[in-house]
Amino acid sequence: MRVFFDTEFTGLTSDPRLLSIGLVTECGKDLYIELTDGWYEEKCSPWVREHVLPTLGKGERLRRREAGGRILSWLSFLTTPPTLLGETDWDTTLFAGLMDECGVAREEYFLVTLTYDSKAQAIAFEEAKRRYFELRHVKPHHALHDAHAFRAGWNAVFALTQACDDN
Repeated sequence: MRVFFDTEFTGLTSDPRLLSIGLVTECGKDLYIELTDGWYEEKCSPWVREHVLPTLGKGERLRRREAGGRILSWLSFLTTPPTLLGETDWDTTLFAGLMDECGVAREEYFLVTLTYDSKAQAIAFEEAKRRYFELRHVKPHHALHDAHAFRAGWNAVFALTQACDDN
C-alpha cells in the first residue's frame, strides 16, 4: 500500500522545522496533523508566513513527540509496512527525522522520494495536480490538500504506467 504525504515547514533553510503533515492512502483515507511545538513563527520565511501559516488551524494538533505514534497508529490498519511516498527530499527528510525522533523504527514503513522517468512525465504529473486543485477549489501549500493532489497526480501518471508494466 502506498501512502502519499506532504509536509509544510518553516522555509527552505539549513534548519527547516515541520509545521504540518498530510497523508493519504491509495484508497483515499487521510490524516492531517499540525505540530504545536518545534517551530516559531519568527523562524518562518516571509513566503511561509504569507502562504502556509494562514492555512493552519484545521487539523489534529499534536506535539512532535506525539505525532510519530499517531501516524503509526493511523497506519496500523495496513497488514504490511506501507511505502510512504514523498514528493521532495525536503518532505522525506523532515518526515524521517520526526519518525526517528518519536522512536518509530524504520522497519515500520518504507520511505521513498518520487522520481520521474522523463520531463514529459513530470509535466503530466504537475498538470494532474493543478487540475486537482482547480476541480476542488482548494489552494496548494496545505499539507493535506497537497497530499491529495499528489495522489491524483500519481493516479493520472504512474498508475497507468504501472498497470501497463504489469501486463
